[in-house]
Order: sequence, then C-alpha cells, then structure tokens
Amino acid sequence: MIAKNLPLALLKLTKPIITLSVSFSAFTGFMLFAGGFASGWFQAYMGVMFIAAGSSALNQVQEADFDKLMDRTRQRPIPSGEVSKRQALAWAMLLSVAGAGLLWITTTPMAALLAILTLLWYNGVYTPLKRITPWAILPGALVGAIPPAIGWTAAGGAISHPHIIFVAFFFFIGQIPHFWLILLRHGSDYEKAGFPSITKKFSHNQISRLTFTWTLATAITAIFLPFFGIIESAVFYIVIIILSLALTLSFIRWPGIQKTKQVNRAFMLMNLYFMMMMIIIILDSLLT
Repeated sequence: MIAKNLPLALLKLTKPIITLSVSFSAFTGFMLFAGGFASGWFQAYMGVMFIAAGSSALNQVQEADFDKLMDRTRQRPIPSGEVSKRQALAWAMLLSVAGAGLLWITTTPMAALLAILTLLWYNGVYTPLKRITPWAILPGALVGAIPPAIGWTAAGGAISHPHIIFVAFFFFIGQIPHFWLILLRHGSDYEKAGFPSITKKFSHNQISRLTFTWTLATAITAIFLPFFGIIESAVFYIVIIILSLALTLSFIRWPGIQKTKQVNRAFMLMNLYFMMMMIIIILDSLLT
C-alpha cells in the first residue's frame, strides 16, 4: 500500500501550493532586478521551488507526532502512514540539496546561501520555537521575507539595495496577519496538540483586532512601494491603492471575524492580495 501511494505522498509532503507561492515570490524578486526574463530566471525559480519543497517535507518530519493530534493535519502523509519518516527525510534532503546546488551552479552563490538560510531558519529556528512560545511568528515571518531577496540576488542584485530591502519588509509584514488568520481558523487544533497558542491568552475578538492592525500595516506598506522606486507606473500605483483600500475595508466589514466562513474568506483575500501585488511588481518591471 505504501509503494502504491508513495509518489502522491511525496508530492503532498512538498505542500505544492505553498511551495509554488514561495517560488513565485522569488521570481518576483528576480524580475524586479532584471526587468525581464533574463538568463537564469527558470533555474532560480526551480531552485527555490526544490529547496522550499524540501523544507516543507522536513517540517512534516519534525512535526509528525504533533500532526497526529490535530484534525487538519492528521491526514498528512506521515501520520496517515502513506510514507515513513525515513522516506520523508530522504526526500527532503534530496530536494534541498538539489535546490541549493541548482542555485549555486546556475545563478549566484549569494542566492544559494540565502536559500539555505531560509531552510535553516524555518526548520532550525521557527519550527522548534513554535513549541516554546506563541510569538514564534515574529521571527518566523522572516521566512516569507527572504525568497524575494533570493530571486533578486540570483539575477545579480546586491542584497543591500533599498528596493529589495523594502520589498522583503513588505512580505515580512504580510506574513503576520496571515498567521493570525490561521489561528482564527485552527487555534483549538494547536491547543489540542500542545502548542503554546495566543488563543489561550487572547479572545477571538482580540485576535481579530490584531489581524486587522497588521492587515492595515501591510496595506500601508504596499502604498509606499512607489516612494522607494519599486513601482514606477502611475496606473499600477492607483491599482495598488484600490487593492489596499479594498483589503482594509473588507476586514473592517467583518467586526470580530468570528464565523468560519468569514475567516476562510479573509484568508483567501489575503492570499489573493499578495498574488496581485506580486503580479503588479512583475508587470511594472516588464513595462517600465
């Protein structure tokens, strides 16, 4: 049975949707510097995809015993018995080495080092820290900030450039309300598995207010992108303002964000907002 389901189980271990999103954010950074499909863009995209997939698989190895205790994760490949920890670990190592190697050989050593740093931070710092403190999301948000910098440096950009620093900051800010929404959806699951959760210290309404505060901060940060020279088109700037206002007003319209349906909708809107922002940055880089 394990052999029959193994290919699908290995794919599930990579968390494909998250992995593709991370890769696209790295592609955004690449296009921001290169201004087009310069040599190495595909290798950078695939390299980040491989190492992000490896990091996701390694995370599931690390948290397999906890995943068994949560409703939303008990059907993952390891707790469900589709794949063993040893198989998953081997798969994670293969993907991670392939991704780092591809970035090092075909793009730049800095891009590869940043990708390795992301894996080490996510799996070596954030994942264990989640079992210690409910505020692990603050250092954990760095994981979402680094991929655009990987793409930027893979294209030949300097890591110290103000453009990529501010873009990384925008992604960092946006990771935090994203996490609060996950808590609103699955806070009781985290408690059941023994993770320290702010749902024990704050009410649903308080967490929803925190979510709104960080969502507003995300929208404000996006509006400042043109002031750093990241967005040059006036048309795209107007679109960013409209999207940011729409996102903020959507959260204002849901006081408390109590119902599951509302939380799910907010989660989808946040993801859509970031996807649209990445597309705008890419299109602006191509057209201006």
